Amino acid sequence: SLGGRQEPPGQEEEVVKISERFGDFMENCNNKFWVPVRQEGGRWISLSSSSLVPYLPWTPGQPNGGRHQACVEAKFDKLNGSFQGYNDLNCAKSIRCFFCKLNTLQKFSLRGMCKEAITDTKFVMSVDMQNSNRPHWKGYRTTEISFSSSSSSWLLMDTSSEKVVATYNESSHWPVGRHTWRIPPGVCGSQGGRRELLLSSCSSSEFSCGDGTCLPLSSKCDGISDCKDELDERDCRVVEFPTQKQYREVLPPVERKAGGGIIPTKVKVGVDVMSITEIMESAMKWGCKLQLNLTWVEGRVRWRDLRDKTNLNIISQVGSGQDTGGQNWPVVQPSKPNIWVPVVIFTNTPHSDFSQTDAKSSITVTKKTNYTKSPMDQLEEVAYYEG
Repeated sequence: SLGGRQEPPGQEEEVVKISERFGDFMENCNNKFWVPVRQEGGRWISLSSSSLVPYLPWTPGQPNGGRHQACVEAKFDKLNGSFQGYNDLNCAKSIRCFFCKLNTLQKFSLRGMCKEAITDTKFVMSVDMQNSNRPHWKGYRTTEISFSSSSSSWLLMDTSSEKVVATYNESSHWPVGRHTWRIPPGVCGSQGGRRELLLSSCSSSEFSCGDGTCLPLSSKCDGISDCKDELDERDCRVVEFPTQKQYREVLPPVERKAGGGIIPTKVKVGVDVMSITEIMESAMKWGCKLQLNLTWVEGRVRWRDLRDKTNLNIISQVGSGQDTGGQNWPVVQPSKPNIWVPVVIFTNTPHSDFSQTDAKSSITVTKKTNYTKSPMDQLEEVAYYEG
């Protein structure tokens, strides 16, 4: 979640340097720390790359725990502090210090803060060696995130005015991920309160889990839970209606010419013959089952988190409706309007039959353009597609 990586040491000198980076290694870590190596299928592999680890300086008699001890610790002498070697141990029952390598300039972003606060949304993280190796974030302008030992809380502060704009005190380790911060009065309105914020090292093409783990944005709402909290499979609605203007569900999505004229909606009609149901030679008639495919551009709404596979971009239906000029496709947003759907009239039938959107119908959305990520004052990371 800090944007770092855990790589196994390649030689003894590297192991010793890692131990020296811990604050008071003997007292705080009992002269031991986790090594990012794990046993799988009788092999010792790296946690970061899943490749075989060449450097494994086992102490005499190690490893000796079989598959029940699949993790590794680096052990140092308690008297002289010299490196003794690796031991295998139980992953679930053992508690050790751990390390990870961080980029010199690790970038972070802050989501969900109100616009009135005028806080930074982009930060650079560094490690505060004087404050128990805790991370410290400095914004591009005047905002900082740091740990206050006196209040045992994380502070989001405007350094120009020395004003605290948010406080988080539910963890002394770090505030990375999605957490509830306390906002004082006058920052996001006259009343103070709580607000959920997201501090993440993920890039613009990635999605942040609740714990700050980064996933490709394309893996969101793909039907597979990749986050531990399953945040990537929440709120997977496809359509978002406009809030600043009215969506007229009884009217097609027409456009206006530069001179003021109307450009009609273009609807592509395709017919697939699924099966021949009957052939009446004497009457020179035949019957068949058809699949009617209608394609048009609906530019009055925004589409959310579209996937490459259109079967994952289905607009859910909760009922059926019909009105003049087209039919309506109710979506799973009770307080929102319905999607306009074109109607095909079969004029060669005795009663001029027309197409209907019923339980056998479905609407899927095809991704045609690049996405724009949701603004920083919006907590949710959404890939928006226009039209």
